[in-house]
Amino acid sequence: MDNKIAKLEKVRSFLREKNAEGIIVSSWQNVLYLSGFTGYNDAVLLVTNKNSFIITDSRYYVQAEEQAPEFELVKGNAMSPDVMKKLLEEQYVSSVMYENKAISYNDYFRYYEALGVKLKKADNLFGDMRLIKTPEEIMAVEKACDLASEALVKTLPEIKAGKTEIEIAAALEYNMRVAGAEKTSFETIVASGTRGAMPHGTASKKVLEQGDGITIDFGAFFGGVCSDMTRTFFLGEPCPEMRKIYNVVLEAQTAAIEGYRPGMTGGDIDRIARDVIKEAGYGEYFGHGLGHGVGIDVHEAPNVSPKGSTVLEPGMIFSIEPGIYVPDLGGVRIEDLVTIENGSLRILTKSPAKELTML
Repeated sequence: MDNKIAKLEKVRSFLREKNAEGIIVSSWQNVLYLSGFTGYNDAVLLVTNKNSFIITDSRYYVQAEEQAPEFELVKGNAMSPDVMKKLLEEQYVSSVMYENKAISYNDYFRYYEALGVKLKKADNLFGDMRLIKTPEEIMAVEKACDLASEALVKTLPEIKAGKTEIEIAAALEYNMRVAGAEKTSFETIVASGTRGAMPHGTASKKVLEQGDGITIDFGAFFGGVCSDMTRTFFLGEPCPEMRKIYNVVLEAQTAAIEGYRPGMTGGDIDRIARDVIKEAGYGEYFGHGLGHGVGIDVHEAPNVSPKGSTVLEPGMIFSIEPGIYVPDLGGVRIEDLVTIENGSLRILTKSPAKELTML
């Protein structure tokens, strides 16, 4: 069965279970997931027990028909409640589900309450559906990883003293686009020197200096999915403590990847890496979770952290990214995406190598 048809059947099964006559899909992520339409934020879907529709305007008529042939095109303003209300009446839908976890308070009152139908919450329907990736989705994420890796390798010669973090980010993003990325997965992080102690230190005007550690966290969006990877490099010889920190982080990541066993939860695998960092004396400097799911969104289920209670299963894709961040010194993070195959973790991020590297 075609993947789109299979997804629609799962949605319709959910509708029957919840005794609803239809569901409105409004977030661009789930519009993309169900239909393949890439006109982000400019389309809304209606799926009923028998039919499926995509509402969009004249800018996207041809695109919608090409990308979402399983959906009947309704021409109109996707964000107009009048268009959806008329469609619901034509389809005799009086009870409709909506993405309560993906809309604003304002949109609920402006749009959904104006429809004049009984509203039911979809809660985590799509989060649950997207948790296990299809083989095609895994291949797409792996391709996005390859594009990002290729771009970083091409950018390495640009990383030198005198360049700014913004210049490095710009070169990396350019190389990702040239390699085939549709866009970046998120705002590129380049944090050097003492700024490396900021886990989400987006690129600034800081000039790279000899001896700096440089943490680069970035991703490519390709084929409707994200990649996400982090590497930390050094301009010349790092100080002894930064060298030690790097080796501890690499040891923690390796221990987590090799220590995975079937039946583990996100919390279990987080604990493996966290124990390594604690035993080295840096526990207080590892403040975030070990990882997160990656797919259409760069942060989605499963949760790989101390609070991660979901059992990790084949088909899931998630990051393994331990880090140590010491104020007024710097930080190190190493991140790869993995999936579960044959009872172990397969690394999707192929390069560059993770051994301590001095540029």
